Amino acid sequence: MLKFLNMLLGGEKDARTGGPGGANGPDESVKRKYEYFRSLLIKNNRSLELLTEFERLVYENKPFTLDQVLTLSEDLISLVYDLAEDLNALSHGKYPGLFDATERIGVTVLKDLAHRRRVRKGELVIPLRALSADMAEEVGGKAANLGEVTNRAGLPTPTGFAVSAYACQQFLKGSGLSERIARRMRRIDVSDTERLMAVCAEIQEMIMATEPPAELTAELERNMAELTMRFGPGVRVSARSSATCEDSDATFAGQHSTVLGVDTAGLPRAWKEVVASTFSPRAVFYRRSMGYSDEDVIMAVLCVTMVDARASGVLYTADPNGPAAVPAASGARAAIDDDILISAAWGLGVSVVDGSSNTDGYRVRRADSAILKREVADKPKRQVLDPAGGLREEEVPGPERTAPCLDEARIRQLAEYGVRLEEHYGQPLDIEWAQDKAGRLFILQARPLGVTHAASSCPQTVVAPPDGREAILRGGETAAPGGAAGPAYILESDHNLSAVPAGAILVARQTSPTYVPVLDRIRGIITEVGAVTGHMASVAREFGVPTLVGLAGATDVLAPGEDITLDATGRAVYRGVVPELAGERPCVNLMKGSPVYKAAQAALKRMAPLTLTDPNASGFNPEACRTLHDVIRFSHEMAMREMFDIGDDIEDSTGTVRLRAGVPMNILVVDMGGGLAPDAPKKLVEIAHVRSIPFVALLRGMTDPRVRWLGGVGVNLKGFASIVAQSMMTDPNADGSMGGPSYAVVSDSYLNLNTRLGYHYAVVDSFCGPSLNDNHILFSFKGGAADIARRSRRANLIAQILKRLGFRTQINGDMVRAELKKRPQAEMEEALVMVGRLMGAVRLLDMMLADDGQIGWYVDEFLKGNYSFARPDDPGAQKR
Repeated sequence: MLKFLNMLLGGEKDARTGGPGGANGPDESVKRKYEYFRSLLIKNNRSLELLTEFERLVYENKPFTLDQVLTLSEDLISLVYDLAEDLNALSHGKYPGLFDATERIGVTVLKDLAHRRRVRKGELVIPLRALSADMAEEVGGKAANLGEVTNRAGLPTPTGFAVSAYACQQFLKGSGLSERIARRMRRIDVSDTERLMAVCAEIQEMIMATEPPAELTAELERNMAELTMRFGPGVRVSARSSATCEDSDATFAGQHSTVLGVDTAGLPRAWKEVVASTFSPRAVFYRRSMGYSDEDVIMAVLCVTMVDARASGVLYTADPNGPAAVPAASGARAAIDDDILISAAWGLGVSVVDGSSNTDGYRVRRADSAILKREVADKPKRQVLDPAGGLREEEVPGPERTAPCLDEARIRQLAEYGVRLEEHYGQPLDIEWAQDKAGRLFILQARPLGVTHAASSCPQTVVAPPDGREAILRGGETAAPGGAAGPAYILESDHNLSAVPAGAILVARQTSPTYVPVLDRIRGIITEVGAVTGHMASVAREFGVPTLVGLAGATDVLAPGEDITLDATGRAVYRGVVPELAGERPCVNLMKGSPVYKAAQAALKRMAPLTLTDPNASGFNPEACRTLHDVIRFSHEMAMREMFDIGDDIEDSTGTVRLRAGVPMNILVVDMGGGLAPDAPKKLVEIAHVRSIPFVALLRGMTDPRVRWLGGVGVNLKGFASIVAQSMMTDPNADGSMGGPSYAVVSDSYLNLNTRLGYHYAVVDSFCGPSLNDNHILFSFKGGAADIARRSRRANLIAQILKRLGFRTQINGDMVRAELKKRPQAEMEEALVMVGRLMGAVRLLDMMLADDGQIGWYVDEFLKGNYSFARPDDPGAQKR
């Protein structure tokens, strides 16, 4: 250890011959070693705290970002590397392999986390006829799925092309927008609605002000020219968002823009508008909440010919609020409530998906396409193509307002299309459709229904209406099941979103995807207009927010700030708080399965598991470390072992103070700080001067009056044997001179006591304080004057006592090692008291243990408090 000190101080000279450290070399060596140990303990605790923080980040049902994961990972890796440095400084460089292990694990973690989605270089524009579901990376889920519907499932769709994600990436990178956007998005708090809206508006303005690459503009013109040749000069397209990750495990329903009725001249601007919608407040909030980073969502754009729609709508191949929507564990569909839902409105389907108008609703039985339910709404207005460009709203002629949009044949045909597509994809689907003026049906979009989060995690039960409570509103449709209570907030305009208070029930005229940024702080949603099949309904189900749509009169009947209870499942609203209906928000983990969640899970697997569990195994070494937790565990274990032998570094009395303890030991104390009272004498101290928590506890046990350090211990011998034994037990050298000095290295919360008592040796190393992770007792006992058989019996006896006290023990011949770790301070102090008693009680027992049968009696007697092992038939027992 002197070499270790000299290395740290810059030389190999012997400290006692004038080298670094001078005459006080040994004392400085111990102090320096202790300082590294304390530093290591602090970093050990902080490392474990960061691990816990990382686990909480991943497993709590709260959104987090990739930046948070990266920051935590970098902090933890850096801290563990420092831990390895402290251990190597403490041990004179015994474990250089620990640096390699930390670097190997850390580099792997950071490399995986630093991975960014990179779109493969490819075509800027790809025709729909060339697309299929396996091309989602190139053209996003919406475009890839529409290609699958027409090219593989064989159902009718509009024709057109996709502007690839590669085109978007080139546009953002080549213009320098990527870096400018990243700077503004860094560390943004999506729960700050006002700030989120301001930043997003700035980014969207930047995108709209930047010209697309000339090569892309030329490709758009060329593909539009092909459509013009086929459909005539008046052809127009819809530019629909098709971002990577859209229409996947997370639906992204309504989060990005669609621009309808676009001609050739307007397509470059429409494309930019869709790209800019990647950074709308609702899109940013949604993807962050669902576990997608900004780099995961790259905007491709699907451009397909507009259907001059007579009617349009949405079809669900399962009821999203029924058990059939949730796949069974085996992957098979549930057999009950397996109906198909269809919503329909006159004209274009904009009003259906955004919830801005009333819709017809149909429920169709899957097995035979029988129409089980038909609800025809009053539909006063519709969206149609404007010959001058874009869309316009027009009045629906009187007789058509209350007429059904679909006849029975078209309802059955749509249901058959839905079943075919569901069978093709193997899961429930959300399908958008349109019927042209000639009566032909077209599929516009097909995506996973996306209902498994709330439905599978927190099934809702229908609660009977409470006795004596009259509903102030009844009706509407359950868009997302559940119950909630809170003050009603009447939303007059989307611009008031930042003012929506936490815990409110949002009450609005219609559903809208723009409500997404407040979903984390509201308890429920009520709208007068909207459909179960709308985009807002889909997102509400994903977030687990109870939602009731189509509840007429809600904004007039409910007063702002009035406490109400929403029973979305039972389709009713009550005045005041109804406890049996006001359930907690469903335990929905929105991020599961997302890229950020998967990345965090993968990182956690390289950090948190503990595979290095047995310190006594031959494979307990740096090379066996598989995780950062292994490195932490190894460092802590080896540091305690190094400190266990710290007494060996004290080779003379320099810097030591003698302790008068009232026991036959010559105890010399080395105070590392706070172990002795500030006013303690410099040469001889009393127990009253000791401030070290573990040493005070140990001394309390050692000085227990029931413990006999001198004289016979449980002896009842006769004749010559008695004379020999008593002479040994009352040896005048028992004050410690026979064994030499015993060293106690102490601080306010640390103790390392090396004792040499006659023919045996004992070491106690303990940290005892408020930090549970630091607290430990390591104890070792070896040797004695008797033969090996008797010494081994004593070792067995000590081990049995310590085991009964909660220690882990290990015996090797006459040596016993024991450890107690991570217990509260009070428990550690009491354990140290017992160790102190044990040290005195068993000091000479090896002389007494003639056979194994005696061990049990001594163990029991010690634990009863008979520390002198006095026997009832011992004539001297009463005198002791």
